[in-house]
Amino acid sequence: MKFLICLLFLFLSCGKMSEKCEEYKLDDFKFCIPSSWKKQKADSYDSKVLLFVNKKDSIFINNIDINIVENIILVNSEKEKKDLQEFSQNEISKDEIMIYKNKDFDYSHAVFYKNYYYYDTINGINVLLVFPKKNKGTIGAFFNKNVAGSKFSIYCNNPSEETKEDFKTIFRSVYYQN
Repeated sequence: MKFLICLLFLFLSCGKMSEKCEEYKLDDFKFCIPSSWKKQKADSYDSKVLLFVNKKDSIFINNIDINIVENIILVNSEKEKKDLQEFSQNEISKDEIMIYKNKDFDYSHAVFYKNYYYYDTINGINVLLVFPKKNKGTIGAFFNKNVAGSKFSIYCNNPSEETKEDFKTIFRSVYYQN
C-alpha cells in the first residue's frame, strides 16, 4: 500500500508543467488542457460532455456520475468458462471471464481488476483517482464537490504513455469555482 501511495505521489507531483495549455470551464469547474489536444464536437443527451483528441487518444470530460465498475465474471474452472461463453453465444468475451484460485483472496485484493482506485483531494475537492495496472485500463479523476449537481469527470480508456503524462497536468489544474 505504501508503494502505491508513493507511486501516486510521484505520478501527481512530476510532469510537463512547461507545456502551454488552454483553460476551459464546465459548470462550476475550471481546468486546463495541454494545447496538443484538440477539442471535438461531442453529442450528449443528458449531460454536458467535452471531447479532446490527440494523435492516439481521446479524453472525455463531463458533469455526471460515471459508472466505472469493472464487469468481470469469476468462475471455478476452464470448463465453466467455456460453457458460459457457449451459452452466451460468444457475446461474453473470454477476457471478461476469469478463473479464480482463491475466491475470498481474489475478491478482497481486486486481483482481476484492470485499474487501481485511490481516494484523494485535489485543490480541496474530493476525488476518486483511477490508474491502469498495465497497458489496458482507465486513467481518470472523478470529482465530487458534495453539492447537488457538482460532479466532474475526466477519463481516458487504454491511454498511451504520453496521455498519462498529460493527465498529470490536467488533474492539477482542476478548480471548483462557485
